[in-house]
Amino acid sequence: MDRSTGQSHPLDLTEDPNGVWDPVRDDDSPNDDFSVEGTRLRMMWDEGAGPLWGDEGLLPAHPEWLRQALGLTDALIADLIMWVRDMDSARDRGQSQDLLNPHAQRLTERLQAEVGARFRVRFHA
Repeated sequence: MDRSTGQSHPLDLTEDPNGVWDPVRDDDSPNDDFSVEGTRLRMMWDEGAGPLWGDEGLLPAHPEWLRQALGLTDALIADLIMWVRDMDSARDRGQSQDLLNPHAQRLTERLQAEVGARFRVRFHA
C-alpha cells in the first residue's frame, strides 16, 4: 500500500514489517528462495522500495531473507532499514536527501565487507 495515498503500490508489492516495500510473498514469512542472481548489488533509495537491488531488480527487505541470502548481520540490516526511513523522512520534509549520501557510502562499505568477494557493491544516489 502506498503510504502517501493509501492505495495499492502500482508494482503490486507488499509492505514489510519494517515499513519498507518487499516483493510480494505468499504469506508474512520471508521469501524462502534465498538465491541472488548475478554478482552486483546496488544500495539505493527509491520511493516505497529499498534498500538493496541485484542484477535482476529489487531484493526482499525482510531481515530473515537478508540474513539467509546475503549473510548480513542484524546490525547492518537495521542500519539499512533506518537509512531508507531517513531518506523517506527527508523527502517528506522537503529536505535534500543528498545530505544522507555520506552515511549511505559508509553503509555501502559495510555491506561490501559483509558480502565479501561474492558481490561488487555500489551506492547509487
